[in-house]
Amino acid sequence: MDNFLLVSVLGVLAIYFYSSMNVYKSLYQKITEEKVMVEEKNNNLEKLKEKFEKQVKFSLETIDDSQDSLKSTREDLQALKLENTELDHRNKLLQGRINELYASVGTLQ
Repeated sequence: MDNFLLVSVLGVLAIYFYSSMNVYKSLYQKITEEKVMVEEKNNNLEKLKEKFEKQVKFSLETIDDSQDSLKSTREDLQALKLENTELDHRNKLLQGRINELYASVGTLQ
């Protein structure tokens, strides 16, 4: 009877061990699957991050180029305004000279 009781207790313990081992195996498999999924998501996020960083770098370069272009355009505009002002002044001087010549021609007649 003692042997039967001992064998039955050992049998119950063996069944408990194997059943809990199967539960732990399934938990381990699920955890490894979730780990793989998380690693894939992390890789995708890293790729997106790199893509956005490249886009930001390209945008910054474009902005710098635009600023340089605006600066040169602004300088050209200022030079043209200065030239226009000089031409207006010269035009007024020539207009005054023309008026003087017409006046002198009118007095000669």
